[in-house]
Amino acid sequence: MDLEMEGAKAIVTGATRGIGNRIAEKLLEAGADLAFCARDAEAVAECEKAWGARGFHVKGAAVDVGDADAYRAWLAEAAHWLGGCDAFVHNVSGGGGAGGDAKWRANFEVDLMGAVRGLEALEDHLAKDGGSVLFVSSTAGLETYPFVQPYNVMKAGLIVYAKQISQVLGKKGVRVNCISPGATTFPGGNWEKHKVNYPDYYEATVAEIPFGRLGTAEEVADAGVFLLSKRASWITGVNLIVDGGQTRRVSL
Repeated sequence: MDLEMEGAKAIVTGATRGIGNRIAEKLLEAGADLAFCARDAEAVAECEKAWGARGFHVKGAAVDVGDADAYRAWLAEAAHWLGGCDAFVHNVSGGGGAGGDAKWRANFEVDLMGAVRGLEALEDHLAKDGGSVLFVSSTAGLETYPFVQPYNVMKAGLIVYAKQISQVLGKKGVRVNCISPGATTFPGGNWEKHKVNYPDYYEATVAEIPFGRLGTAEEVADAGVFLLSKRASWITGVNLIVDGGQTRRVSL
């Protein structure tokens, strides 16, 4: 399927590992130019070098999305370098875990405000030629979860924000969607750690998925890039669950 992404101008946060990394690479492979960020400067340099060596037009930057001023400045620089923005992916997260007020504020700033500030900065660019937006949420925001943590709450808020802002931006021709991955494994990800540190929990999770395995970052990225593409031109305001049937609720 031709995703009609040739020449698109894409901006992705948290693109050096996991799902964000796979989305970024698939956008490049589909013909998009890419500006991306992550906090780890060494990982950013490695990705930029690897993708550049393949002939892709790509520029990375070490940015903490939780630093509002630095994030806004990078978004402006990224759009200027690309000459606009047709696709924006807010993937980065403050991550799971507890930690009191500081952890709640960290997840709020990164998971939720990273999306809000991203759209505030890029809305005019996205509106020029029918742009699209993808927020990476989680099934942890949809169902009860064994670990009570701010990550779950912020991911749920992200879905609400996406649905409501999609009604506003749709009038400008901009589509806004979410994907909610279930248990997804990739090198260095949480599920590799869970397999070692919480083997009973890991095995119970695998057992509850009809396919008897976890998902991959590749599988989630395929769904995400489709939603970003012109081939999904009549889809906005949805939250696409990508979990191999792990969740059991009936979505009507």
